[in-house]
Amino acid sequence: MIKDKAVFFKLLDLTTPVGSAICFEILGCWIEFDWSEDEFKPDEDRLLMENEKKKSAQEEPGRKTLELLSSAAKGEDITVRDDLYDFPGLLDAVRICRRGGFRFRLIDSGELDRFQLEWLAEAGADIYSSDEARADLLDLELVNTSCRRGGAVLAYFHHGPFEPEGDSHPFAFFSLLEMGRNGIYLHLTNRERERDINRLGELAYACRRGKSWLVYYHQGALEGSFEELARNGVWFHATEKLFKKAEERALVLDRLKEAISAGLRLVLHVEKGLDYSLLRDIIKAGSFVLFRSTLFDYRSPFKALERKAKQKKLDFRSYYLYPDFLP
Repeated sequence: MIKDKAVFFKLLDLTTPVGSAICFEILGCWIEFDWSEDEFKPDEDRLLMENEKKKSAQEEPGRKTLELLSSAAKGEDITVRDDLYDFPGLLDAVRICRRGGFRFRLIDSGELDRFQLEWLAEAGADIYSSDEARADLLDLELVNTSCRRGGAVLAYFHHGPFEPEGDSHPFAFFSLLEMGRNGIYLHLTNRERERDINRLGELAYACRRGKSWLVYYHQGALEGSFEELARNGVWFHATEKLFKKAEERALVLDRLKEAISAGLRLVLHVEKGLDYSLLRDIIKAGSFVLFRSTLFDYRSPFKALERKAKQKKLDFRSYYLYPDFLP
């Protein structure tokens, strides 16, 4: 007599029992399996729990959509991913938000197709895409056309290399140039890949022709000539690491002043603080300064500089999603 079900099914290689008392002939011997019908009865508690989970999963999208519509009706800028809500709910939320004069930022994860993005863009949603979500040049150009009709923008963050590297990075530099010429706002960083300053200058010129901007996030010290970037109005985000070497601070400051005068839009993200006179001169030169945290108490002379820096407001197109985002 076999009592163990696991052994029984292993012997027979079966997945479904066919009766309450079954006899099988194995290797010429009859084996009786004693299995009462009660054991086939479903576990009611388990089934109830599974049904509750299914019901909750079905209700979750509707609940989240209602919360989104409620936020849109309150009157505030909204930032959401496109894969967290159903399309009709997103479209209604965009219309409500834009009627109130607020911006609706939609993060493109690749979940929606191009036609759905066009609908949302024409309704006024700013689309924040990247090469990790979408890489078809024609799709991006059509979405951007819809953005312009809806008074919105398409911001595109390119993380990969400038030249194709197999299937993982199919984008080519030529495609980025075309995007810039078509008025798409391009965002790049040198955190993981070195960016050739001459290539950046070409992209900046393409964006200027298309009436958009190149937004560049720089990590490390100042290198190369920024004349072309300045001439084409690049938004240049950096940290105080620009002034890493104390003996070169005056030289770096002079170069930045010259670039700012020529049209560079410098956004300096201050994390640990700078020398008072250096920070004062940077603000005076016309740069935007963002303090990543409160560095000074109310009695500090730096506090006045902090207040002055906060008076300059960044254009929402000069950063990707959030002002203090520094990829």
